[in-house]
Amino acid sequence: MYEGEFFSNVQNNKVLDVSGGKDEEHRSILVWKRHGGKNQRWKVLYVDQDDKADTKGLNKEFGFEINRPFYLRSRLPMKRVVECIGANNLTLKKWRKNTAA
Repeated sequence: MYEGEFFSNVQNNKVLDVSGGKDEEHRSILVWKRHGGKNQRWKVLYVDQDDKADTKGLNKEFGFEINRPFYLRSRLPMKRVVECIGANNLTLKKWRKNTAA
């Protein structure tokens, strides 16, 4: 679930965390106990950034717009994004426009 700036597991309240809090390319992202550091804070940025329909299609239970592409950006200084490699490997990467990953 996305709430505030945190992506948390509803079963154990652990959140997405940039490993070691280091803002480095290819840094692993894991699930960790919530401590509120910048390495656990994220911002959802929608690809189209359409201001005319901020609440259209909002799923209030999960906090996301339905059928609207987005990426997750770290609140660490370099503002890197999450990239999924394979089925379950998340890493921190520099944002690249028009990249499907």
